[in-house]
Amino acid sequence: MDYLTAKETALKWNISSRMVAYYCKAGKVAGATKKGKTWLIPIHAKKPRDNRMCGNKVVIGDNPELQGGLRKINSMDSDNVSVYCISDVYKNLGLTRETLRYYEDIGLITPERNKNSQYREFTFHDVSRLMTIDFYKKRGFAPLEIKELMKSGSHGGYNQISKKISEIENNIRVQQRIVKRLSETKAFCEYAALSANIFSVKELPLYSVFKIFDAVSALNDYKDSVLAFMDLQEDDILSSLVRAVTFDRSGYKGSKMCIVKQTSQNKQAEGKYYLEHGKCLHTVLEAVSHDDSLMEKMFFAAYQWAEKNNAVFKGVVYIFIRFVELSGQTERNFYEIFIPLK
Repeated sequence: MDYLTAKETALKWNISSRMVAYYCKAGKVAGATKKGKTWLIPIHAKKPRDNRMCGNKVVIGDNPELQGGLRKINSMDSDNVSVYCISDVYKNLGLTRETLRYYEDIGLITPERNKNSQYREFTFHDVSRLMTIDFYKKRGFAPLEIKELMKSGSHGGYNQISKKISEIENNIRVQQRIVKRLSETKAFCEYAALSANIFSVKELPLYSVFKIFDAVSALNDYKDSVLAFMDLQEDDILSSLVRAVTFDRSGYKGSKMCIVKQTSQNKQAEGKYYLEHGKCLHTVLEAVSHDDSLMEKMFFAAYQWAEKNNAVFKGVVYIFIRFVELSGQTERNFYEIFIPLK
C-alpha cells in the first residue's frame, strides 16, 4: 500500500498538517499509521468530514501561514501596505467623490498624493478612519462634530453620547411641534375649501392681547411691538397678528393690529387684555394681498346675514391670516373672520 506523509496529505486535502495529525490521532483516517513522529496516510484515504460544518455555522479554513499566534492574524490588517485610489474607496464604501473631498477639506481624512500624478492615495488606515466616521455619522454626529471628537482625545466620543441624545430628543420635540402646526394648517385648508364665503356661528377661543399698534406696515415698531412678545424659536409673526377693525351700521371706524396668543384658561385674568370671545359670526375668505374690496364685501354680506337672523354685532371684527399661498410673486391670503355677537 502506498502512503503519503502528513505534510503531503495536507497539501492534497488543502488543510494544515496539524489538522491531518489531529484526524489521524482521533482515528478518523482509516489505515493511518504512525512511524516515529510522522503519520503515514494511505494514498487513497478520504478526508474526514469536518464536523464544524453543520447547520448555519461559518467554517474558517485553516491557514498554515497563520499557525502560531494572534499577532500574525492582527498583522494581516496592521501590515497592509495596499494603496487605493479614490474610485476604489467610494465604490466599496458607499460614499461619493464629493463626500470624500468634503471630508478632506475639513481635515477628517488626509490621504497622501502620488508624487507623479498628484492623485489621492488611500491607505488601509484611511479606510479604517472612513468607517469610523461612518460609525459616528449613523449615530447623528455631523462631520464637523466628528472632527471635534478627533481633537477631544480619550473617551471623547463616549462623553458626547449623552449630549447628543439630549440634542436629538430636543430636535424631536421641535419636529413634533412643526408636525402639529402643519396638521393644523392642513385641517384649516380642508375646512376652508368647504366653508369659504359661508357664514356660520362659531365660538372664538380666548386670546390674550400682548400689544396693540397701528398698522401691519409699521415695520419700525416690530422690534418693540411684535418681537418682544414672541418666542422667536417657535412663533411666526403672521400667526401672532390679528387685525381688529371697529364698525357700526355706517361703516368701518378704526383699525388696530394686535399681538395675541390663544390661552388655555377659561377665565380672564385681572389686569390683562383679551379679544372679545364667545359666539361669533364666522367665515373664511380668500383674496390676493392688498385687495381693498374684501372689507367692503364682507361688511355688506355680514349685515345681510344679521338682518335675516335677527343678530346684533358688538362692533368689532377680528381677521386672522391662517394660510398664505405662494404663486410666483403673488401671495393669496386665506383669512378666518370672527365677528362677535351680542
